Amino acid sequence: MTWQAPPDEAWYYLLRSPSDDYSLSSWLSTLRGLDRSFGRSALPRAPCEQRLREEYKTRDGKIALLPNTIEKDWICYQIWDPKEGTGNEKDLVLIHGINDYGGKFAVHARKFLDAGYRVIVPDMPSHGRSSGIHCYLPNMELLADAVYLVLADVLLHDSQSPVPPTPSASQTSPSTFTQTRKLFIAGQSMGGYAAVLTCLKYGSSSVSSLSPRPSVRYHPKISGGLFLCPMLEIAPSSRPSYALELVARTLASFAGVVPFASANKGKNSEDPSIEIEFNHDPQTYHGKLRIATGLSILSGITHLSTIFAFLQVPFKVFHGTGDRVTSPSGSKKLFEEAGSDDKELRLYEGYEHVLLRKGKDDKDDERRQRVLGDMLEWLQRH
Repeated sequence: MTWQAPPDEAWYYLLRSPSDDYSLSSWLSTLRGLDRSFGRSALPRAPCEQRLREEYKTRDGKIALLPNTIEKDWICYQIWDPKEGTGNEKDLVLIHGINDYGGKFAVHARKFLDAGYRVIVPDMPSHGRSSGIHCYLPNMELLADAVYLVLADVLLHDSQSPVPPTPSASQTSPSTFTQTRKLFIAGQSMGGYAAVLTCLKYGSSSVSSLSPRPSVRYHPKISGGLFLCPMLEIAPSSRPSYALELVARTLASFAGVVPFASANKGKNSEDPSIEIEFNHDPQTYHGKLRIATGLSILSGITHLSTIFAFLQVPFKVFHGTGDRVTSPSGSKKLFEEAGSDDKELRLYEGYEHVLLRKGKDDKDDERRQRVLGDMLEWLQRH
């Protein structure tokens, strides 16, 4: 099956992804500290992303990660504000999946912006405009810490704003700033994993098996979570064989960055054009799953499944029963074991992994609109 970019967007999809063309000069530039994003931060915005940025007020943020995680690395994020007069004093964080980037949520964000939500979209470590070898992620807990640091930075910026975007806090000075905006964490696939972990680590009581919380000036208070096809259990069709896993563990100590496993390639959607478009997007990662990333995913999933009971914030988890990438069994387990008194599970019969697949016409787009509508309905009740 072929896929063709709209004529006015063809220029963008003709660009090469920097990770498809790593060279000695790019590695040397990084070693000299010139570009730790390996060229990703210099790419133009995707057309759908740029259109949204022109329509809604936008702020770009960039914050350093902790020195004891990945030294000198940073996280980039965007804030999209609802139009004047529509704000409802609620924030929604949207966390992208593996190999992707935050700006891709632009095609879905209008639903929430027009309902008055301020939308925060980070690029996860080693993804998008954030630093790091593309999709090299040897520590999954770093995802939650990155989200938390972004939210703390948003609060810091709000505290310094002479006039907040909406009456967002009770304050007489930065030292007495208090968060009053409700804050919801949403994510899909790996972003769903990150959303669960963020809500668990920073929205619940302390969990001794997790690393200490970073020191920040303002501590974000999480009101709830929306988890779409969360990466809580790998579907059998996407998990590498045991033999391949043994080889990966043997190589991990000295070759963790090496692309190694096909993982979810070709299994994300019933519509092949979704993957074709993904592979033409210069901001996405097109290679195989790196050894260290794959092993950290397996260990992260195993550990997270042992602490579901500590999850206390309200949440709703969404999953398609036809998912060939992340198993809906993981979502069912989360729903059954989480300690929250306010929890919901929504299974979509036959839906595959990409729940927010944009349709080719209004009829084909009904599935995506149903999921977005279910998300918004839950948010408005909370």
